[in-house]
Amino acid sequence: MQLYSIRLRIVVIVSGLVCHAGLVTNPTTNAATSEEVFDYFSNNWNVIGLKDYVHGSRVTPDNEVLLSGKVPIQIRLGSKLTPLSRAHSKLAMHGWMPIMLVVATDGPIRYEITLWATPLPDVRDFKKAFDWPTEGENFLCWIRVKAINTSDTTSEAKVEVGPTPNEKLPEGFAEQQAEPASEGRHTRTHSWSWSLEAGQSALKTARYPFFPVEDPEIYDREDAEVWLQRTQDFWRTMVTERTTHIEVPCRKATEALMASHVCQLIANDHGELRGGENFYDRFYPRDGAYQVMELEEAGLFEPARQAMEHFLKCQAEDGRFHGGGNQVKQLDANGQATWALWQYAKITGDRQFLERAYPCMLRAMRWAMQARRQAAGDSAFAGLLPNAPADGECLWDGKYHIVGYDLWNLRGMMCTADAAGVLGREDDRKELLAEIKDYRAAIDAALKRTGLAHFPPSWEKLGTHWGNTETLWPTELFERNDSRVDALIRHVREDFAGGFIEGTIQWKGTGNVKAIHPYMGAYTIMADLVRGRDEQVVQDFYWYLLHSTASHAFPEGIFYEKRMAWSHTIPHVTGACNYAILLRHMLVHETADELHLLSAIPDWWLGEGREIRIERAPTHFGQMSMVVRGAAGGVIVDLSAPKRRRPRRIVLHLPASRPLARPLPNVEVITRPDQSRRWDFPAVVALYSKIAEGDTTSTQPTD
Repeated sequence: MQLYSIRLRIVVIVSGLVCHAGLVTNPTTNAATSEEVFDYFSNNWNVIGLKDYVHGSRVTPDNEVLLSGKVPIQIRLGSKLTPLSRAHSKLAMHGWMPIMLVVATDGPIRYEITLWATPLPDVRDFKKAFDWPTEGENFLCWIRVKAINTSDTTSEAKVEVGPTPNEKLPEGFAEQQAEPASEGRHTRTHSWSWSLEAGQSALKTARYPFFPVEDPEIYDREDAEVWLQRTQDFWRTMVTERTTHIEVPCRKATEALMASHVCQLIANDHGELRGGENFYDRFYPRDGAYQVMELEEAGLFEPARQAMEHFLKCQAEDGRFHGGGNQVKQLDANGQATWALWQYAKITGDRQFLERAYPCMLRAMRWAMQARRQAAGDSAFAGLLPNAPADGECLWDGKYHIVGYDLWNLRGMMCTADAAGVLGREDDRKELLAEIKDYRAAIDAALKRTGLAHFPPSWEKLGTHWGNTETLWPTELFERNDSRVDALIRHVREDFAGGFIEGTIQWKGTGNVKAIHPYMGAYTIMADLVRGRDEQVVQDFYWYLLHSTASHAFPEGIFYEKRMAWSHTIPHVTGACNYAILLRHMLVHETADELHLLSAIPDWWLGEGREIRIERAPTHFGQMSMVVRGAAGGVIVDLSAPKRRRPRRIVLHLPASRPLARPLPNVEVITRPDQSRRWDFPAVVALYSKIAEGDTTSTQPTD
């Protein structure tokens, strides 16, 4: 029964025609193909909101708009005033903007619904209010409905927009809503009906402040078209002009990147990185370290600078960096925050910031040195960090020694040693290098005692895989050909609980949980990128894209049998930022003093007539731009190399069938074998459809 229900859902979504209670939706508006509107999730939440506001308005799987005070605003259409449902797909305007588009039909009437958020129209400076909550945290949610008679006879159209009857909350929302109910209530209901002649249309808009206001009717006279255009103008400027521009031949990949930038900017609260809206709505150094990397690589240095201030505030008196909530006693943030400070200085070239951050980095590593010595009398764990709770590894009782904690603090020491060298702190550097050598020896000895060929989640060999997979990423702790790294990658891909499912690593918590975890699996993908396994990376990349909504929202973990993001954690900011980081490093990847270009991309992106465009991309060596065009005889590359610090090597990776068509000075070309299969989004959707139908032998796309 489960397989049948999954198969049916795939068929109706990919076909682009879904029926529900008399309403029909055709999500292929917005010029997308049927594969591009494939929506993996049964709980495909999204958000409309504004940059850096504390709150955003979540849009439920049933396309209700959630206001403060736990009030869902429902849209009811047609002769029976049938509510929109999960069957009506959400698309993003222009493929990526936080403007949701939903289409439904009732007989000959086609309804086009547009949802978006703006500052309150009575703000003094709407342009500034789009960019920051300059005049308070309240904002206006807009619900525009256009009814079109597609028949050649007169037909009736009917619309009702208002609170859900009995204010019934969507499933899962009660657990996720963080703020208390508001004093006032959103009680306005809008009802419209028209008798439309053949080809005639009608347009109406409902406006709801997120927080109740004394007189909401004052906004009824505001021009919806004007405010919709202002919303588009802001996000277009923000994402296409103020952000690194990356465009690849795959439309889904490009739009998902842009949507990921938007997701992060909406979830930010006054410059503080947050994990989501109404869930994980706080700053976590673990997630924040990757989130700020995404901002940096997107060229958003001002939001990144603001974010770094919150990292510095997370240092305790004893020198340890730690997160809040359930992460206070966990030890990975100490290394992650140290790496984040180093990474910011590397990509911005801001020496003044590094001089300011370095004492904090050194204090954090001195805490790690002291913590390592606490276990000196215990031969089983000598030289390692003490036991502590871990949520990623699902070892909550604090009895175990977590491998990822040691790997992250080792990475923090390496980054601090590098910073000491840059700043001329030679005594510190020598001390850190000696500590690193000793730490490595302790890690080597601990692994030998386990009797395993690969790094386990904990030195006691219990737990689910998490931080132990971050071996070569985000910096290389070990040699790329280290047998222990290779064994771990093979173990999680092939052996652990049966190996990858839907091209994605499994997360095995308490009990027999059946879950996969795309963004955690990205660390294994990045390890393969570093190791030069381009075809594996391309395959994993498209599985990552599969696990998104039609409007490019990414999850945390997934209950794959139900196609559900766990705990309704969608759009998940780390899920989005890890996608953006993955795509960027497939195209542009720094390793030590080398810059690698096109390390792992699909061969077909380089085909004749195809183009890859990268503009204003920050790197550890300075800003670069590159245009790659597929020509009849190979590829033509125009490169504006970074100039702040010259890389020792710039390496361009190309398949044998797509050679460089004209010389590229000061660039080394490495030729790799052609990929054996073409991976693209339609291919992975088709493959997933076969697997969902029960064809477990299908592991590769068809030619």
